[in-house]
Amino acid sequence: MGFLEFKEVRKSFGKKEVLSGVSFSLKEGEIFGLVGNSGGGKSTLLRILVGMEKVSSGEILFKDKNVFKQTSLLRKTIGFAAQKDMLFEELTLEENAEYFSKLYSIKKTVFKKRFSELVKLLGLEGFEMYQIKSFSGGMQKRANILVSLIHDPSFLILDEPTVGLDGLLRDILWKYIRRINKEGTTILITSHLLEEIEENCSRIGVLKDGKIASLATMKEYRKHFKNKSFPEIFRKILSDEII
Repeated sequence: MGFLEFKEVRKSFGKKEVLSGVSFSLKEGEIFGLVGNSGGGKSTLLRILVGMEKVSSGEILFKDKNVFKQTSLLRKTIGFAAQKDMLFEELTLEENAEYFSKLYSIKKTVFKKRFSELVKLLGLEGFEMYQIKSFSGGMQKRANILVSLIHDPSFLILDEPTVGLDGLLRDILWKYIRRINKEGTTILITSHLLEEIEENCSRIGVLKDGKIASLATMKEYRKHFKNKSFPEIFRKILSDEII
């Protein structure tokens, strides 16, 4: 049984085809990096996966079940932290988390235990009753991830989670992402910061011209491209030298 599989996923906006037959699969327990040029369709693919966009054609299978035919299939098992924060700035961290927990019909006792675990996991202890608008950029990113994890999903999607953060804050956030993964959560992540994808992802797929042009582990990429850095490898793949 596969964990997640994209099969010939296509998406057009009018006459413009953004995704032109995307096919690849995720393994349970991995951190999978998805990269590509800006506007290349990464966010569109994620929005299709979580039901925010309709697919033009193709299938996505989650544990061998079609997510388009069973729309509620992923909702209980998926957490999605979008590129733009989805938090209410006037509410506290706890109020935000409680609001999202109610969307999943989580019992109050379960919510309290889960919330307590997550504030420790994400280094937000002591800030439970602070309004989100008082948080720094890095804290807001962690709070965004917290609410996406409140229903204890087995699969987490992160769309450009470190955008706008300085190097130190990116390192801190990646520490928490790796910790979440070690707790058993499968992660699909997009980023235009290729060095952090190189360092943290078990496998990396390159989206080019609406398709997956290349997919490999960093060990495989380095072997094929004679130990070049991933930014150099990425440029070569975009220039038609694929693996």
